[in-house]
Amino acid sequence: MYTVAILIVMAVLLEAVMTVLNSILATVGVGDTIKKLPIIGINLTLVVSILMIWLLKFYPVNLFSVKGTENWDEWKNIVVNGAVICGMIPLKDAVFGAIQKGMRA
Repeated sequence: MYTVAILIVMAVLLEAVMTVLNSILATVGVGDTIKKLPIIGINLTLVVSILMIWLLKFYPVNLFSVKGTENWDEWKNIVVNGAVICGMIPLKDAVFGAIQKGMRA
């Protein structure tokens, strides 16, 4: 339960970082150029998520105690955790949407 909450909080943090990054890129005037790059533009959120995990050195997937993750190399921990955090954004939106609907009802 706590691990899912940590993953959702990390997804919120990722969206905040992406908002700031997108505004900086738009201010500098390279936002559209970066979005048009074939690989980086489409996967910019994933790249930023992996960089965020690398900087924080925090691996929430390992909190699940999945057998075998303790033997992973560090780069595997970074990439897998970054991908999971990036993939949690739709779940975060669903959770917040359900909470919002519950408050209106």
